[in-house]
Amino acid sequence: MEKKEILYKAEKISDWIVKHRRNIHRNPEPSRREYKTSAYVKKTLESLGVEVKTGYYETGLCGIIRGNHPGPTIGLRFDMDALEIEEDNEHDYVSENKGVMHACGHDGHTAMGLGAAKLLVELRDEIYGTVKLIFQPAEEDAPHGGGAQHMIKDGILEDPKVDYMLGMHLWPALPFGTIGTKAGPLMASSDPFNLTIKGKGAHASMPNTGIDPILAGSHLVTSLQSIVSRNVDPFEQAVVTIGVFQGGTRYNVIPETVKLEGTVRTFSEEVRQLVYKKIKLLTENTAKAFGTTVDLDYKMTYPPLINDSELVEEVFPILNNLLGEKNVIRVNRGAPGGEDFAFFAKKVPSVFMFLGYDKEDGKTVQVHNPKFDFDDKVLAKGVASFVELSLELGRKKQ
Repeated sequence: MEKKEILYKAEKISDWIVKHRRNIHRNPEPSRREYKTSAYVKKTLESLGVEVKTGYYETGLCGIIRGNHPGPTIGLRFDMDALEIEEDNEHDYVSENKGVMHACGHDGHTAMGLGAAKLLVELRDEIYGTVKLIFQPAEEDAPHGGGAQHMIKDGILEDPKVDYMLGMHLWPALPFGTIGTKAGPLMASSDPFNLTIKGKGAHASMPNTGIDPILAGSHLVTSLQSIVSRNVDPFEQAVVTIGVFQGGTRYNVIPETVKLEGTVRTFSEEVRQLVYKKIKLLTENTAKAFGTTVDLDYKMTYPPLINDSELVEEVFPILNNLLGEKNVIRVNRGAPGGEDFAFFAKKVPSVFMFLGYDKEDGKTVQVHNPKFDFDDKVLAKGVASFVELSLELGRKKQ
């Protein structure tokens, strides 16, 4: 089959893909509550003749398409959850669930999964091995560990055993219709932490009679910035950010406690552990220096997303043949956002990709924004890429 034929087939069903994306957009559900979305996906897959398995982290499911030739099992992952954001758009498919919207493109990802299923069923005679379409809940749910690792615990990578994984995310920083990726670290770990510093309350005019947690917290915020600048190898990357500093109720009162909340982003497990140890050390010693006590609650949630270097080099020529070399981009650095596809990448050789939707007209809206939207005609490019990679990697790996 000619490479461009897959792209033609995907574009021919573009309206079908878009229809499903908009239906899902109208009915968003937050992490761990994707019941209607899961049922919608199941019904659509079954209408296409796809074998469906359910029961993965409650709302997760997969579609299994077995080819007519022996070969590997290739997993394709599509996240389904929305964000608890009130939508501020006026199009005819605006969210009907107050306070919840698809502001990160997961509606598009799910629709791409359905589109890939539709084409792969039609192309079953071309499939070597098996394609396993994994529809995942709770990608945005870092405090509970994200849905990927829970699906893995529930056996999503077994029966049939997944040999390779592919994932994709809509991306505002790349030109419309392009695919971008790189070998090695692509997305950062995402580790939130909370600090409670306890001092001794006093009148602001007599600070000597109290222990000021605001002063201790202020020194700690400054000290934490030394971790990256003075401890992390300059050829590595890390971010330490304090996003919340809460303390006090009046201008003339030294409070008893101060609360800080922050996040750490790194691109390697070694740097991740280094930053954690330094935060722990600085926290304890700063508190001691100021006579306060401190409680550090540090959660290691999503690890760095590391693409398999060998598989990336197999993916690039396939995409070049499908989309043209100018539309396939070797991104030169990773993105500091977290992504729980990283758990799949730790288990099997994997490649995660970005699907660009920027039209360079100044109207591109970033993800996690109440006005988020994108031209969903781009989804056909993502569907074609998933299908072509499934077919070609299956042939190569048989």
